Amino acid sequence: MDASSTRDPGEATPARYRALLLADVKPTERGLLYRRGEQHFLLEWARVRWALCAEVGEPEGVRTIVFDLVVAIEGDECVACRFDADPGETAHALARAVELGVGSPRCDASLRAAAFDGFATRNHPDLEAFEDAALEAVRFKPLESR
Repeated sequence: MDASSTRDPGEATPARYRALLLADVKPTERGLLYRRGEQHFLLEWARVRWALCAEVGEPEGVRTIVFDLVVAIEGDECVACRFDADPGETAHALARAVELGVGSPRCDASLRAAAFDGFATRNHPDLEAFEDAALEAVRFKPLESR
């Protein structure tokens, strides 16, 4: 099956990627707790349609593991909830929690790798490159309930 056959021809194809930053994330059995101001919210795992992660930054500089949880395709816009973690055990634990909560079939290969051994297999020099790659992945991923 080629990539073009994974979508209904009448469906909108996202052309823009928008990331909403989540602060102080903490995975739970039901979803991802996060804070906005003084209030706490829960992003339920069931709302996540596709989960991605990558190591972002220069190889010899500061790097972070960025997680994007796609929650909507609205017209030509893809909307993802974003959080990050320093490489290492924290990122490994978050990747395991996301894969367990969202389910492996809705996680990209890089996130599954990070959940397995703590290392993201995708690397990007900056967030713009990560978003470009994420948008391409979403364009060709058959997302249920689009």
